Amino acid sequence: MKSFIVILLSIFLFSSCSKSEPTVPNSPNAFSADITYASVNKTDSVNYIVFRAKTKGVFSSISWDFGDGETLQSDTVVTHYFPQKGTYTVKFTALDVLGTAALSTKDVVIAADDPAYVPHKLIWSDEFDGTTLNTSNWVNETNIDVNNEWQKYTNGDNLTIKDGILTITAKKVGTGQKKGDYTSGRINSNGLRTFLYGRMEIRAKLPAGRGTWPATWMLGANIATAGWPACGELDIMEHVGYNPLWVKGSIHTPSSYGNTVNNADYKLTDCESAFHTYGMTWTPSKIEYYIDDPDHPYYTYSPAVKNASNWPFNKPCFFILNLAIGGDWGGAQGVDDSIFPCSMQIDYVRVYNYK
Repeated sequence: MKSFIVILLSIFLFSSCSKSEPTVPNSPNAFSADITYASVNKTDSVNYIVFRAKTKGVFSSISWDFGDGETLQSDTVVTHYFPQKGTYTVKFTALDVLGTAALSTKDVVIAADDPAYVPHKLIWSDEFDGTTLNTSNWVNETNIDVNNEWQKYTNGDNLTIKDGILTITAKKVGTGQKKGDYTSGRINSNGLRTFLYGRMEIRAKLPAGRGTWPATWMLGANIATAGWPACGELDIMEHVGYNPLWVKGSIHTPSSYGNTVNNADYKLTDCESAFHTYGMTWTPSKIEYYIDDPDHPYYTYSPAVKNASNWPFNKPCFFILNLAIGGDWGGAQGVDDSIFPCSMQIDYVRVYNYK
């Protein structure tokens, strides 16, 4: 289901109709493009197709359109998954430094549905059964000091699991109104559960009170080498207690981070009293945020031309769940010490196939 570069071990060539644009005469780097394709035998599916682009001349960028609503900026050899039968017009585009295009199209016939394909299949979840944190899925983060937040994250002391609910509780442990006077919890799945594309859902009930800042989000698994924001950040849900009727979804990339322009707010009047599903659909071509219903996203992020600056999201990411206190955003209107202890409750975290 993913589009990715593969080493082709065995192929079976298909016949097809194709059209390739000739060399562009007005380009200083005159070039042309053509594509061929073949199937990849897999034990569970023959609906994976390898595409090879042949180019002449110097190009500055390339892109693929697979005719099924998905696009990709990648190399000249890619693999794409077509789970359902049909005829798909695949287009390869190469651009030179002046923006002149060389195009090649090919009609790909998928003869049958993939018998192994299950639409939106659940591929992983943590339902928080039992009484302790599943250490195959999560680790506690303790040495975190970001955003001028006031809490200290503990090694599990602020987490409880009961009746299928993970509860992250923030507590006042000092006199209040300064850093270190509060404790809370933050867990992540880095090195344990990472995902590339899919539909991610976290069902949660949020804490009430001025000064709270709960979040359910993802970071690029390459953060140790790439750093932030080059690794990419996907804020599926954030909420600040002084704005109790709203939740936010944001995206951070090298092209816009911190006070990012890539965000949207969603009015949700009972987010502090009821559970809601905070979701993200992540494909090679776009990211959508939604509340409760994936068919009705409230925000879509899909740069027309994707590159490392605006689209670091072609690599795996890991989950983070945390409840911060104070900080640049959460504490912008102060912290109300009368609200403690206060908690974010999480029913489950689930990941589905995106197709």
